[in-house]
Amino acid sequence: MARTRDSAQAGIHTTETDEKAGPSTGRSRLSTAEARREYQRRYYQMHKEKAKEYQRQYNLTHKKKARAGRGKNDLIAPREVVRTTFNTADLMHAPVEKTLKMLEKIIRGERMFTM
Repeated sequence: MARTRDSAQAGIHTTETDEKAGPSTGRSRLSTAEARREYQRRYYQMHKEKAKEYQRQYNLTHKKKARAGRGKNDLIAPREVVRTTFNTADLMHAPVEKTLKMLEKIIRGERMFTM
């Protein structure tokens, strides 16, 4: 759908009376970016409590990654391995050396193989 020349954007008044009125009315012309920021600010203020509750619930149900120390006390905090299986595409598309390592893990029983 094409825009017409007279279409107005959010928060922008195009009538001559609005332009002449200026900032004394409290509603001066806003650029598109300013109008967007104003809309987002109002939306955030209206939904702030809902967003905070959602964040509380999210933090309760999701585990955070273990963090290492900083500076001298820096310890390595490896993440858990998520994948426990290899499939045929993994073996076919990997370089030869990596494929050998994969096959060794499958033979040792560290990983499973699926078709």
